[in-house]
Amino acid sequence: MKPALYVVIGFARGRERRRGGWHRLAEQGFASRRQAEEHAARLLARGRADGVVLTRQELGADMDADEPVILARLGELPAELEG
Repeated sequence: MKPALYVVIGFARGRERRRGGWHRLAEQGFASRRQAEEHAARLLARGRADGVVLTRQELGADMDADEPVILARLGELPAELEG
């Protein structure tokens, strides 16, 4: 099995009337799925994100990287990300 990077992508609803819609938060990368899941849970519990997507990206020396695999969708997400 190739080494992998687990990435948490958070999404927050716009809180201000003038700037409605969804905002994508900075991605956070982790060496293990457990660390990524814990971070995602903290983002949701602390109200920093309304929803998160947890992905896995296999790492390798070749430049043809596989597409990230979505492992979980948690909370509320923009309609185009709900699966």
